[in-house]
Amino acid sequence: MLRKLIFGLFFMILISSIANAAEIRGRIYDFELNTIDNARVEIDTVPKQVLVASDGEYSFSLPLGIYTITATYPPEDLKIKESVTIEEHGAYTLDLILLPNLEAEEEILSEASDINITKTFVEEDVNTLGRLGFAAGLVSIIVLIFFMWYKFKSKTEELRKEVDKTAKKVKEKQKPVLDKDLNELYTFIKKEGGRTTQKDIRKNFPKSEAKVSLMITELEDKGVIKRIKKGRGNIIVLS
Repeated sequence: MLRKLIFGLFFMILISSIANAAEIRGRIYDFELNTIDNARVEIDTVPKQVLVASDGEYSFSLPLGIYTITATYPPEDLKIKESVTIEEHGAYTLDLILLPNLEAEEEILSEASDINITKTFVEEDVNTLGRLGFAAGLVSIIVLIFFMWYKFKSKTEELRKEVDKTAKKVKEKQKPVLDKDLNELYTFIKKEGGRTTQKDIRKNFPKSEAKVSLMITELEDKGVIKRIKKGRGNIIVLS
């Protein structure tokens, strides 16, 4: 009897966890909006989830909470970190734009700016040529530091402008969060391999034919699915 009670409690907790789970997915781009394949994506759930986006897309199932998604692409030294807050279950879309990793250049610039130019004690009998050589070396170091700072600043400003432009484009392409009924329909289509028929949908959803047709039309308007006419029926595929 006790064993059955423990099993029942475990089953209820498992069902509750599944009900409160959410799905977050999206595509991965570089800062020129080209799709990146084989990027490494991880999210700091417990335990941590890690995947390689072989087709330029990622998807995680996770409970409610606050998380950090990190995506890297070592061949081109690209990286991005994004914070995401999941407050209710459903399907969320978050596309990731990877940027050049500037940590190495920042470290070089920091080391250059920390150069301690110590005062050289010059004997009274040092000739003019020696003093000029020291001054020339000092000026060269200052010019080098300024040049590195200016180059880094210019590159950073260009990247920021490019990111702002691409971020606006990606924001326009974001797909809206689906309500409960539409999310169930989306999940069913995805379980069918991303392709099914309108007839099969009606068989698996205890709703009227008009309601199912309206839900399909709404998903199509949101850009989540495509409806392909074939004979007397319709084929439904994920976008």
